[in-house]
Amino acid sequence: MSQVEVHREAERGGWIYDHQEGVGEQQVTIVGGLCKIHPPSSLPASGPITPVSRSTPSPVDPEAVLIIMNFDPDPADLALSSIPGHETFDPRKHRFSEEELKPQPIMKKARKIQVPDDQKDEKYWNRRYKNNEAAKRSRDARRLKENQITVRAAFLEKENAVLRQEVANIRQELTRFHSILSKYESQHGTL
Repeated sequence: MSQVEVHREAERGGWIYDHQEGVGEQQVTIVGGLCKIHPPSSLPASGPITPVSRSTPSPVDPEAVLIIMNFDPDPADLALSSIPGHETFDPRKHRFSEEELKPQPIMKKARKIQVPDDQKDEKYWNRRYKNNEAAKRSRDARRLKENQITVRAAFLEKENAVLRQEVANIRQELTRFHSILSKYESQHGTL
């Protein structure tokens, strides 16, 4: 398959199967006008590969669509969004559940009750220490979740901009194809 054919296929979008002498079948993935060539070793070994028919497109799993874009989050933001000692938070892959994204109700603080100094015994100080530690853990967990949501939102905004541009390009291309088709039909009749 020549470069021109690959480019034409890239304009149409989809999959290309190319056979080169001594190389075998290669799969070329076109995403957003960018090509990725898969070597024969990464292709399934179940017989010859046939291209997908253009007339009957198969349904596409939205999660399986690869969107190529330049997104390099600040390492400091990733560090603030990751639990120390665990895997680094990846905003490209992480999915928040509906429950995690629900707004939390604002709780009224309970009225502070002053404890007289003569009642501040060992049990009191143990409870105060445990409560302070629990409050610190809660604040840290909330801050971590907020940082993760912020980094994920930045990624999604960037991805959304790329997808909107891709939709605009596809609409422009579709308009061009409709124009070409109408010119052809006016000269030669309907297909």
